[in-house]
Amino acid sequence: MGEEVPWHNADDLYVTINSIQSSDAPWRCFKLSYDGPKPPTPPCWMEETYELNARDALLVLEQQLLTPDFWHITNVSYQELDAHGNHIFSDLMSGDWVHQQAVRHCS
Repeated sequence: MGEEVPWHNADDLYVTINSIQSSDAPWRCFKLSYDGPKPPTPPCWMEETYELNARDALLVLEQQLLTPDFWHITNVSYQELDAHGNHIFSDLMSGDWVHQQAVRHCS
């Protein structure tokens, strides 16, 4: 806890994310526009066409799971405590919600 993050801002983080080339899942571009009823003077968002760039999430996940770099993922809930008994949250599987789901399904 208290460690500095390696990014200065959101744009810096996005550059890092976009530089990861562990998947060859192709990007697809979808064009979206509003085609419902419009008032006499429609707001600009009703008139615009927007682009959504996305990858097939299932294919990306499958490729990640086939990559040895991702084999260290923790897939079991756990709770870690410090010397004073305070809960240490370090990733999704250390969270209260995940623990409660695991305990609920085991009882």
